[in-house]
Amino acid sequence: MKKKKNKNDLLNWRNEKKSIIAFLEDNKKLLMPIILGIAVILTVVIALSANRRAVKAAATDEKANQEQVYAISDATMEEDTHPDVNAIIEKYYTAAAEGDTDTIKQIYKGLDDTEILKAVAAADYIDCYENIKVYTKPGPVEGSYVAYVYNEVKLYDYEKPIPGLETMYICTAEDGSLYINRDVADAAELQYLREVNVQADVIDLNNKVASQYNEMVKGDEKLAEILNNMRSGLQISVGEALASAEASNNTQESAAEASSEEKEEGPETITQYTIKATSVINIRSSDSETAEVVGKTEKDQEFKQLEARANGWSKIQYEGKDAFVKTEFFEVVGEETIEVPKTDDADAQEPENTEEKTEENKTEDTQEKTEDTSDKKDESKSSDISKGKHEVTDTVKLRKEKNTDCDVLATIYKAETVNVVEVGDEWSKVEFKNKTGYIKTEFIKK
Repeated sequence: MKKKKNKNDLLNWRNEKKSIIAFLEDNKKLLMPIILGIAVILTVVIALSANRRAVKAAATDEKANQEQVYAISDATMEEDTHPDVNAIIEKYYTAAAEGDTDTIKQIYKGLDDTEILKAVAAADYIDCYENIKVYTKPGPVEGSYVAYVYNEVKLYDYEKPIPGLETMYICTAEDGSLYINRDVADAAELQYLREVNVQADVIDLNNKVASQYNEMVKGDEKLAEILNNMRSGLQISVGEALASAEASNNTQESAAEASSEEKEEGPETITQYTIKATSVINIRSSDSETAEVVGKTEKDQEFKQLEARANGWSKIQYEGKDAFVKTEFFEVVGEETIEVPKTDDADAQEPENTEEKTEENKTEDTQEKTEDTSDKKDESKSSDISKGKHEVTDTVKLRKEKNTDCDVLATIYKAETVNVVEVGDEWSKVEFKNKTGYIKTEFIKK
């Protein structure tokens, strides 16, 4: 009986299996879309789960790398511990003192044209950099350093060295060489540099050097005057160089249309600067400390700079009138190019915010007109001038030869000293900051 029962059970299961298969075959049109939908849902769920795991893993890796590379270092400054860093910095300062543009561009990446021109123009005033000390902290990326460079600047016209401090970001190139990096675009690197620069030991060093500099300038009127003249001179020199380069480019671009442009001259363009006061100072009616005070600036107040003069004063626009302030208490915060229509009068005064003609320029402009009567000039004007050191009575150009068409070796500003080595009726041979050339005799103070 038992054996028969088992046989019947087996037959019943087979009959049920055939029924299920038959059911599936009879309803396959209905079941197939359901099965397909379930498969698609399972695929999507698996893909989303895998994607979440991948994103989470990538975020974790990126965070770990970011913390490892840009973690702010709390290391104290080390003095002169990296010979290769010291070498690249000394090379840069040597090039800056010599006005070596090619070397400066090679060493200091990211400087714009204005900064390079300023560095080259400063070489006319700077004899050398002395007592250079390099304090370093680890940089944000491998092979980089944040360098705080103490130096003492020796000027031609001042006997004592002047202390200064400069911050430099030193990086390693692909070939293993070091360079000074001014072109930092990565936000994480910039944030690292900002935070390192406000660490306690860095602030202490900055305050120490700033105190030395301020005490030195405050206690020496001659030095303060030299630095004022230097700042103004650099601003003028850079402006002249930029204007010259722009004029040269414009000449090359318009060479084919030169004749037509002479007939129909358009307006000239000039650059006008906006300057901001760094403290509260007097606004005067003329460029003299004894002139009438017409107002006072507020800290961070902005003005239109109409002219930067070589004597350390700037002409500004104040309450609809021209006024004057000390240039050293302002910083340039903006610039704009404006059009100034040309006049028919060749001797007309230049726009207000450009450098006024010096007596030398006026003499040069009229040289051709008076050349045929130059032998009738009063030759006694040079008789009272002896060889040796003399001041110049106005801003003049030191020229390579005895004419106004030759190269300009340097710009000599009013009250600066030259060494006269040969006196002439019209031109005298002089030495100025290790350069020998010629200036008009009439501008040498007797």
